[in-house]
Amino acid sequence: MPVPLPLPRPRRGRLRRPAALLTAAAAACCLLAGSTGAAQAAPAAVPLTSASCPAVMAQGEQDGCVTELQNLLDTHGASIVADGDFGPTTTVAVKGFQSAVGLTVDGQVGAATKSALYASPAAAVRLTSPHCAVVVRQGERDGCVTELQRRLNGRGASLTVDGDFGPATLAAVKSFQSANGLGADGLVGPATKAGLYGEPVPAAPTDRGAGRYAAVVDFANAALNSYLPYVWGGGHDGSTGPSTGTCDGYTGVVTPCPADRTVGLDCSGLTRWVYWQAGVGDIGQITDNQIANPRFHPVAQGAAVPGDLVFFGASANNPAHVGIYTGAPGGVPTMINAPATGRFVSAEPVSAHSSLIGYYHYS
Repeated sequence: MPVPLPLPRPRRGRLRRPAALLTAAAAACCLLAGSTGAAQAAPAAVPLTSASCPAVMAQGEQDGCVTELQNLLDTHGASIVADGDFGPTTTVAVKGFQSAVGLTVDGQVGAATKSALYASPAAAVRLTSPHCAVVVRQGERDGCVTELQRRLNGRGASLTVDGDFGPATLAAVKSFQSANGLGADGLVGPATKAGLYGEPVPAAPTDRGAGRYAAVVDFANAALNSYLPYVWGGGHDGSTGPSTGTCDGYTGVVTPCPADRTVGLDCSGLTRWVYWQAGVGDIGQITDNQIANPRFHPVAQGAAVPGDLVFFGASANNPAHVGIYTGAPGGVPTMINAPATGRFVSAEPVSAHSSLIGYYHYS
């Protein structure tokens, strides 16, 4: 940063784990929306605590304070282009951050939001939040790890709370797992999270039958209202749900690649997750798997029901993007999808994406 920060920045670390599956998943998803583009030069960053920055920042502002805001949001996993322009994407990123750390979600950057952005270690994020990976693991550095360390200390550990999932945190996780009859693998998944909060382990979803389609839309809307970022390869870390992604094969607009240090979903990661929550199991890792799933069959747009999938690409043998059909208000077919790096799970017209393959119904 050209101007020293008033407080140290939290950092998110690169996760070192096999990326072959993530690479394949990312390569088959959202190629229509992830091409590289040049970002305009941004004004020099100005610390948000400077007298040059307004007490409350809001959409429409264009200056170095916004550049600083965008850079800070990126350290917390937003993955947006820092251009100094507080536009709609920055507003969504602010809302996502506020949602994750338990602040009032208004998209405005006042004293509480500024303080949380500069917090060191990173402001704690509840482990069961969709802003935390389904499986938190060694190498991660973020507010989810801050929360993990605080929870472990409340269970008898003596960790330095620094938001860095290093060897000491790994040992504390394994110790907690051993003491509570959990597999001591050091991976903080649903069972370990539940144990840390003294809550029951979430039951596996059950198929809702004819109600599954409405459930798919409900879960897609929940992802939309959580302001989850698109992540290249996100949602393919074995378990369904948000995860860090991969930079292998990355072609997005934000550079350097943020995928391997950001928690979120790509297009097929989103559809995989919402269908799993609706109780139908794993519909397939990537768009190729999902469109080829024998439980899905093509239907005409007029026969599609909200909750069906919408595929885009060269052909059914070569899909590149997928979304969740939510109906046609005013005669305009709409969908919820994870569109591209630098954006968030979004509701938009089906026509916003080219090369429509068609609508597919699960039965």
